[in-house]
Amino acid sequence: MAGMKQIKWKIKSVGNIKKMTRALEVVSTVKLQKVKKETEQYRDFLVEFLKIAQVINTKVDLFAKEDIQTEWKTLLVVLSTDKWLCWSINAKLFKSIHATYKLTKETVDIYAVWKKAQQYFAREWYNVIGTMTNKETDAPWDMSGVFSLLQHGIEDERYTSIAICFNYFRNPISQIPVELQLMPLDKKTISQFLKQIGDIDLESYMTENLEKKDLMLEPSAWFLRKEFQSQFMEHLVYGALLQNKAGEFASRMIAMKSAKDNAWEIIDKLTLQYNKARQWAITQEISEIVSAKIALED
Repeated sequence: MAGMKQIKWKIKSVGNIKKMTRALEVVSTVKLQKVKKETEQYRDFLVEFLKIAQVINTKVDLFAKEDIQTEWKTLLVVLSTDKWLCWSINAKLFKSIHATYKLTKETVDIYAVWKKAQQYFAREWYNVIGTMTNKETDAPWDMSGVFSLLQHGIEDERYTSIAICFNYFRNPISQIPVELQLMPLDKKTISQFLKQIGDIDLESYMTENLEKKDLMLEPSAWFLRKEFQSQFMEHLVYGALLQNKAGEFASRMIAMKSAKDNAWEIIDKLTLQYNKARQWAITQEISEIVSAKIALED
């Protein structure tokens, strides 16, 4: 009977795990749908922003590159997760970055967005210059710290290259590690990224009516270029955050669904084991009764 009690206790424990993973799956699904809706809204905003940018670009080269007088140095802003239960999405991204920069890590600075990236790259002896944590009092999309870091890095000319590394959300079961260059802004790289996030063609957003009119640029073309590059960089970072968050919730949803299905399988096996143990106990009890009856008759 002790074995049956143990099996019964296991069934109850696995049942509790099944309920918990089911609840986490539902929460992740709801959050994923919310982020996907915000991603669509972000895409609509980016389209309108590009329409204006393309008109201005006919008068001012918004993607003009400037020479930076500094030693070769790269800043990587790495988007990870703040919680567990979705390690696969982090592992793919971290391995991709490490494979690219493991031989030149002394020339790379890492800014980790959330603690999983900070833990990994500190363990691999990268120069982690800062970490953004997701406190309960902060807004979930508050990236002001990252924007400030990027702005200071550009103004002080500390880096020759700045890139953001994140997981691009293709579908709930596929997230692709992406490294998007933010500085210097490259028109070809930006065009490829915009096509990835929603088939946005950078060359197609040209408003003919506005293009024919004279534009007044205030206070100067140089200031306008700087302001555009700063705002465009912030929009790209925000888009990368949405993509990474969508991938995180999708990965957690899939992981919790697999855990729930595995719990069902374990419960079925334990139930079968419990029924066999109970049948054996009943058979043994009947055998003992029959044996006792035969012994009394003799």
